[in-house]
Amino acid sequence: MKPSHLAIGIAVLLLSAFYFVGLSGISGDEGYAGLSPRFMPTLVAIGLAACGAALTWQGIRGGFRNMPEEDAELPDAPHNFRGFLWVAAGLVANMALIGTLGFVLASTLLMVCVARGYGSKRFVRDALIGLCITLPMWALFEFLLGINLPLLPVAGF
Repeated sequence: MKPSHLAIGIAVLLLSAFYFVGLSGISGDEGYAGLSPRFMPTLVAIGLAACGAALTWQGIRGGFRNMPEEDAELPDAPHNFRGFLWVAAGLVANMALIGTLGFVLASTLLMVCVARGYGSKRFVRDALIGLCITLPMWALFEFLLGINLPLLPVAGF
């Protein structure tokens, strides 16, 4: 038995229990598209319970399988603080600029910042990938779901 692995499984099971207890505070009335507001939290709670049970079982049986011993130890400096700052700056910029630049451009800027945080220096490529991801997402929300996200508020769209 590996106590640290067992502790991870138990922690996930406790998180699942927290979700299950919280379900009682959510109204069961029919919500959007005939689904109850409890639907997604219930799925999350069930998924966490299944993962927690599997992790706990692995902890009892000797630890996580197929994990080389050298990967089990943490490196001396596991965090990249500059990368964290890039991602955090992208999130703050997204929140601050989404009303001005719109969903697509603000989210594209977020994509560029996150990619830079992970070490990319190809800003144009990252921006194009961001546009290719956010434009269809905007269209999905706007046309399929009927949720109005600002496209380009500065230009009046």
